[in-house]
Amino acid sequence: MLSDSLLTLTARDGPTVTSELAKAPNKKVELVVEELYKPKHAKVEKLLDKLHLGKSKEKGGEVTKEDLDIAARCGDWEGRPSDLFLKMYADVLLTIEKDPLAGLVSPPLLGSTGVIPLSIVSVIPDIIDHMADVIVRAKHEIFFATNFWEASDSATTITDAFKELSRRAGERGDRVVIKLMYDRGTPKQVVDNHQFVEPKDYTGERVKLPAPNEIPNIDLEVVNYHVPPVGTFHAKYVVIDREIVILQSNNIQDRVNVEMMTHIEGPIVQSFYDMALLSWNNAMNPPLPLLNQPPPKPTSYDFGDEHVDIQKKDVGATEDHSRALLMEHHEYATGVNGDAEKDARGGKVYDATNADESRRLQAALHDEAAVSAHLNTGTPISATAKEDGTKGHQKFKPLVLHERHDPVPMALVNRRPKGTPGHGDVENSQDAAFLAAFKYAEKQVFIQTPTFNGPPIVEAALEAVRRGVEVIIFADLGFNDEGELLPMQGGTNEMVAEKMYKELGDNEEAKKLLRWFWYTGKDQATPLNAKDKSRNCHVKLMIVDEHVGIQGNGNQDVQSWFHSQEINVMVDSAEICKEWFFAMHSNQNTHLHGELQKDGIWRDSEGKKLPGATGAPKGPFKSLIGVKGAVQRVRGEGGF
Repeated sequence: MLSDSLLTLTARDGPTVTSELAKAPNKKVELVVEELYKPKHAKVEKLLDKLHLGKSKEKGGEVTKEDLDIAARCGDWEGRPSDLFLKMYADVLLTIEKDPLAGLVSPPLLGSTGVIPLSIVSVIPDIIDHMADVIVRAKHEIFFATNFWEASDSATTITDAFKELSRRAGERGDRVVIKLMYDRGTPKQVVDNHQFVEPKDYTGERVKLPAPNEIPNIDLEVVNYHVPPVGTFHAKYVVIDREIVILQSNNIQDRVNVEMMTHIEGPIVQSFYDMALLSWNNAMNPPLPLLNQPPPKPTSYDFGDEHVDIQKKDVGATEDHSRALLMEHHEYATGVNGDAEKDARGGKVYDATNADESRRLQAALHDEAAVSAHLNTGTPISATAKEDGTKGHQKFKPLVLHERHDPVPMALVNRRPKGTPGHGDVENSQDAAFLAAFKYAEKQVFIQTPTFNGPPIVEAALEAVRRGVEVIIFADLGFNDEGELLPMQGGTNEMVAEKMYKELGDNEEAKKLLRWFWYTGKDQATPLNAKDKSRNCHVKLMIVDEHVGIQGNGNQDVQSWFHSQEINVMVDSAEICKEWFFAMHSNQNTHLHGELQKDGIWRDSEGKKLPGATGAPKGPFKSLIGVKGAVQRVRGEGGF
């Protein structure tokens, strides 16, 4: 299945977009790509039969030992990855054999290693705060990408961090370069998908990025990227000084969602860096200062208390001490807050010691009422669940401090945006990895996603349960239902769940293995409809056989499968997957109260359906509802 040509394509010492652009930093990235990877004009052979269900075990599709050996040589690992990871990676490699940039990263950087000291599964402000703390510590450069940037409290926290970074750079006598990308559709993108944004536009009321005079020691350049009509730039990540990656599910806007973020370090950061250059596409003015200064390969990593950015979050301090620290944190105007550093405006505090940051968050979550208040980032509601020792109930712990681990095998599994409507664009690393997860799983596939309706993944899930693999789907009731009702958009989660159970017919064993859940907030005893904007979940995570995880930007819906640019990392670590799985059960009550019955409908103990579960709309207004959802997406108001 795999050819030896892949060994040349992915050779560790082979040229990359990063290495070639470093030779000519002022060159347009697009020109570097054209010279390095000449476009193939021959019709690309369809890979669906290789990537999809025809290769399941019963049909003799198991990859050979020779395939695994080739796959193992097509990445820069520190040890041989697991067979499950290599099988999935082999299917990813098939996509770049025909199109070297199908994974939106130079092939020599497709597979590498890294560590994850911290993950966060919580509301957006917790993730934004960590991003801000890392941003102000940058020394040279930041590449910042988000699908939607909207003037908001979240955006203000980031822009304040930019201002504080400028102040610190000025004190050092330095300058910092920031490249920022977002997607705010404009007619000009019909001619050029990558539109430079002038300061008069990005400082406007809808975006409110800082003006050049507000950040005098930062060179900020902004690009608005969209491939009309439906090729969305859905990416959400930050690369800091070629040393740290923040890969998150949230945009820069205020929403009620629980989200997921990972803090990644190690050689895999250079893969993200290369991907960011490819996404930028234009010439840079000024160039990124570290472009021709790749960092040395790290020889050690810090975890927990040792880490400069993410010291131990749960420090075991007493409640009184934590509350006192929280009070100190918010009394920055008095100037008596110990070692905490204020920004130039005297507003946001950037903790000099991460123990302060740790105690601040712990203090905010000191009891059930505080947890409920913490989750009330949208329409305020009261808690309906109590920590009463219910089986499976875990304490709310939004910050996941991973145990010390050596660098683990990782791979970028991305996709480029595709503007043309239709369901044909699956020849990319993301879609190949998702399908391979179901194809090679032997025990269980766990998915948390806002929406689950991409036709290939729905079919793959059904095939998996039929052959004895448990499939667990945590999805949202009512999430972006209006947008999902557009033609070719896959339908609502309610529609898909009911249809999947119906398709399984009398296969009771398969029905037992298909386990659908509606997201249920940590303080709730029943699921709530996402349209009420009180308790939603926007996490994107897949865990396969408790050993391989895929985390990042990609939803399991039609838009993410066929049209949007998505950035995801595939991780080969049972330890990290175990900690992620625990976090998914600690920070929500979905597994306790959200499971659907085997007809795809949620009912309580008395057999009553949820008030907001109305099923699919019918009649002549269905398409109009879908159009309304599409308009909301463009405005950043839908489920992106």
